[in-house]
Amino acid sequence: MKKIILFISFAIFATLCANAQRDIVGTPYSFNHNDISLAVDRIDLPAFDKEELMAEDAVRAKEGTPLRIGAMHHVSYNFNNSGRKDVLPDGSTLWRLTLHSPGAVAMAVFFSTFNIPEEATLHIYSGDRSQLTGTYTVKDVESNGVMPSEFISGDEVTIEYHEPADVPYHGVIEIDRVSHIYRTLADIQDSPKGNVDDADDCHYHAVCAVGAAWHDQINSVVRITISGSTGTYFCSGALINNVRMDKTPYVLSANHCLDGANSTFRFDFFYQFMNCDGTGVSPAKYVSGGAIKAFVSYNSTTGTNTSSDFLLLLITKDLSTKPWSDSLYFAGWDASGASSVGLAIHHPAGARKRISFPRQVYTYGTKYWCVNWYTNPNRGCTEQGSSGSPLFNANKLIIGDLSSGSSACDNPSGSDYYGKISYSWNNNNNSDNGKKLKPWLDPDNTGMLSLPGMDFHGNVGVRDNSSHIRYFNATPNPSNGLLTVKGSFHGNSGRCNVYNAMGMLVYSEELSLSPTFNLNLSHLTNGIYFVEIGDGSQLYRSKVVIAK
Repeated sequence: MKKIILFISFAIFATLCANAQRDIVGTPYSFNHNDISLAVDRIDLPAFDKEELMAEDAVRAKEGTPLRIGAMHHVSYNFNNSGRKDVLPDGSTLWRLTLHSPGAVAMAVFFSTFNIPEEATLHIYSGDRSQLTGTYTVKDVESNGVMPSEFISGDEVTIEYHEPADVPYHGVIEIDRVSHIYRTLADIQDSPKGNVDDADDCHYHAVCAVGAAWHDQINSVVRITISGSTGTYFCSGALINNVRMDKTPYVLSANHCLDGANSTFRFDFFYQFMNCDGTGVSPAKYVSGGAIKAFVSYNSTTGTNTSSDFLLLLITKDLSTKPWSDSLYFAGWDASGASSVGLAIHHPAGARKRISFPRQVYTYGTKYWCVNWYTNPNRGCTEQGSSGSPLFNANKLIIGDLSSGSSACDNPSGSDYYGKISYSWNNNNNSDNGKKLKPWLDPDNTGMLSLPGMDFHGNVGVRDNSSHIRYFNATPNPSNGLLTVKGSFHGNSGRCNVYNAMGMLVYSEELSLSPTFNLNLSHLTNGIYFVEIGDGSQLYRSKVVIAK
């Protein structure tokens, strides 16, 4: 997305390859059999000119271009035209092929055909055998027919396939692409800006105190790695709620992040520092696999006003199996066409998550929001890699996805353009469901034009993400607003904040606390509310329904 690449994450290839092993990693046949020859056929792929690639990146316009981190080899390798095949004494077959891409920091292999019997095993490992991924099965094939491997660090990978003698059918594979990641630690470093809450910083880290009120929305934002027909790219996106609130894992991003119909996707969650000073990292939390559900094309030649440049993806892996799923958040949205100043959350240059504060948000035609940033002091902007990231309004609802613009750390006064959800909703009454958001985010045609966010447990609206939350009882529930509160409060006094279902603070008062006391909310209109009471050291919560 950006004109000049200024900063990239601490180690792009390291974050791609971190925990490259899958949830269950099998052992290649050759690792356990010393009588197997280590002499494997090797193919030396054509060398990429790294300086030429970097020069191309330096002049890539911000107008609809994602951040490229790797180039793509187009190949055609299968069991019959390449590799070493051994028929073993037990009648089984072992096939191995080593691919060498000179100068690569990391590599990934993509299969256009992948159909192997359940009894067979396929693994991919680095040249020195220090990194291993597999066992791959037909279940790893994406909806577009592509089977992508994980990224393996280094410039050499070996693909190993073992097929027992008594399988019901013989496996068939076709390797059609090999990704060559060319950025190294010598080329890139994490942004030295944004490490602390300092007025001179270009971006704030997502964990800094200035973003505390946006914790849920921050948790919805993901970094997306896209590998397609021409290369491998970084973009941003957000897990987004739908009216059914059924935790369908849709991700909103920008269409210009796509690299052809055979693009594959990896989603990195919580890719952020643990401390505001830019220190502390946690193990990788990601899933691979996505399907394209809806998009509108983007033409960088004719400009931003050709479409709203949105992309809706569906994560095809089960997020509920991940131990970190409790922290996921499905962001809410507003498709009404109204704007207000909120927050931008993104992965600038593929770096760990940042937040940026808009100075003003105003309409730019029917399809885009134009955003200007605070420059004195500088409170953020966007970069290449921020493409597709969400723009939230003051009610913490997504109103757009980042398409293009001119802002950057060296040009904070530049403007950015976000495709409007309100336009993408129906895309000028387009009859094709694959060209608009409404059929997916409002599948039952309820007519809703705004929806609050939701956590993975179905809690709607604003949450405080403290691990020390306790609960109190409020009765009757539903009620007319006259409540009896019972709880084990530590303090003698506290503040009561009441939020509506959209997460907006609608009432606040100081309270005297006791094990039982009365609370009068009868002045509020009918609806769902979240009542939070803080006594200075502890937070207590309850959900109440007012129905007069």
